[in-house]
Amino acid sequence: MRIAYLGQMADITTENGISKKIRMQTVAWAAAGHVVRYFASVPRPPAWSGLAPLEADLIRRGNALEQILCSRTLCQHIDSWQPDVIYFRFAHHSPGLPGLFSRYPTIAEINSDDLQEYDLTLSAPKRVYHRMTRERVLCRVRGFVAVTSELAKRFSGFAKPTEIIGNSIDFAALPILPVATPDCRIRLIFVGNTGTPWHGLERVDDLAGMFPEYEFVVIGCTPRDYLGCPGVRNVPPNLQLVGMMAQQEYLPLLTNATAAIGTLGLYRKHMDEACPLKVREYLALGLPVIGAYQDTDIPPKADYFLRLPNDAEPLAPWRERIAAFMEHWRTRRVPRSGIAHLDVSVKEAQRLAFLEKIVATSRHG
Repeated sequence: MRIAYLGQMADITTENGISKKIRMQTVAWAAAGHVVRYFASVPRPPAWSGLAPLEADLIRRGNALEQILCSRTLCQHIDSWQPDVIYFRFAHHSPGLPGLFSRYPTIAEINSDDLQEYDLTLSAPKRVYHRMTRERVLCRVRGFVAVTSELAKRFSGFAKPTEIIGNSIDFAALPILPVATPDCRIRLIFVGNTGTPWHGLERVDDLAGMFPEYEFVVIGCTPRDYLGCPGVRNVPPNLQLVGMMAQQEYLPLLTNATAAIGTLGLYRKHMDEACPLKVREYLALGLPVIGAYQDTDIPPKADYFLRLPNDAEPLAPWRERIAAFMEHWRTRRVPRSGIAHLDVSVKEAQRLAFLEKIVATSRHG
């Protein structure tokens, strides 16, 4: 198949979770014999060098008027490329998309409940525009790939064929971290920032206060960002804030880590289920995870995932459970045999089978 990957609101000019996910997906598709090209409007070209050898057609986004023009230009570029299928990372309506999706079978990847998330991240005019136009796009796609079963249910009103495929990780690209020695101070890692409220950064502050004997390292947040969080007055002495870092830069910080922290504020989006990219990376490295949500791909009784309540209540009642979890994993690593279903090869084979099914159905129709 010729697959046009259409990205929206994905910053692929830097190394981040989304750009690494796009690389994993497209490398797997190319390895399976498909031809892939990435199309997107971006704040500033060029693309992150790590996306190579993926071919990308990027157009600078510009101001509001220029965004309308570049969206139509991008659709023309996809039209000229003549794909068999469009894989659309859904975010919002853009001029030209409804017509484009009417001409080519399109699968929309659903990564979040946009109506809930945009109430937290967009201005009032943008929220109104989105609510008025989202159906123009979603009604014209041929199917959905939802990253959680909860999202699949929330989009079921569109009556589209839907496949639930949680996020994955490339095991071959990551090492299993060496086991920490018993005399090492317990260390927890959190990858997150203040720009995404559902990460729950302020709850890491609660944990640092509950466990002054532990060390906490936050990757993706500077001290200045942290002090800007509501209710935060100072940086605890056992909390290290290192700002944004590339994967090869922050891996050394994880070497002696005991565990990692996943999403802690999902309730802010009125959601309970997720499959964070960072959690897959933690697990691939061998780190057990503490999170406050139901993970799409983690069994309820998995001993490597401690699930906290998905609410804003104090975590103090969970102190003993957390301490026991940390002691259990102090000199252990999560075996990959128990998380093999998270590998990119498994997930992308499922995704490609769904794309081929939609394409075949469209041709038959």
